[in-house]
Amino acid sequence: MNETQTVGGAVAAVPDGSLSGRLVLVTGASRGIGAAIALRAARAGADVAVAYHEQADEAGAVADQVRSLGRRAATFAADLADTGQARAMVARVHDELGPIHGLVNNAGIMPQSAFLDISDAEWNEVLSTDLTAAFACSQAVLPGMLEGGSGSIVMISSRLGQIGFAGVAHYSVAKAGVIALAKSLAREFGPRGIRANAIAPGVVVTDMGAQVMDGEVGRRRMAELPLGRFGTPPEIAEAAVFLLSDASSLFLGQTLNPNCGGYMP
Repeated sequence: MNETQTVGGAVAAVPDGSLSGRLVLVTGASRGIGAAIALRAARAGADVAVAYHEQADEAGAVADQVRSLGRRAATFAADLADTGQARAMVARVHDELGPIHGLVNNAGIMPQSAFLDISDAEWNEVLSTDLTAAFACSQAVLPGMLEGGSGSIVMISSRLGQIGFAGVAHYSVAKAGVIALAKSLAREFGPRGIRANAIAPGVVVTDMGAQVMDGEVGRRRMAELPLGRFGTPPEIAEAAVFLLSDASSLFLGQTLNPNCGGYMP
């Protein structure tokens, strides 16, 4: 059955089975957006490597759901802020499940601190987790993708990486960085069959999003949105599967904006 959706202003049909025969690695896949992407990719036919840091039980539950859809799945623990662990995790995925056809760099953290209160340690932790991890994972998967002659890398960015935001300067900087990373990879490796793109959601109903959904802050954020509501993880997952699939064959270095109208570039 074909599913037609609107993604980033363009209508694209992404059928179940569109990722058949492919292996997709999703980081930060134990919950929220990452878990939704893992499950949507499985429904599209992909086998899924579920990467996580600390939430082993949740990651295992996601892998079980992927298997219930008839696809292969395994969990892989790593602290992606450590580039050595990130690269070793990618190698384990390849050894256990085979060549990686799609990578979704989703892992991230968003502590809230006024700019003058951000310590060196907090700055480095956010940049390492939200940006450097995407660099290391992408660098690790690219040789295999190049050998196979194709591949798709998807960066989960944020609207805050496009507009900047008080109280989360480090997060905003990191999320802007993954957009630039996607463009750079697309220019360098697009001629060799590798596509790299980004997704910049607005507020999404997740544990992380809960920090800005409640109370007066949430009411102000909601008032900014022409759609009148926040996004959900399955809606972001639709954009990710579109970019992982051949339906997005002309998309290189692009940023899709499922943000409820909160930012219109």
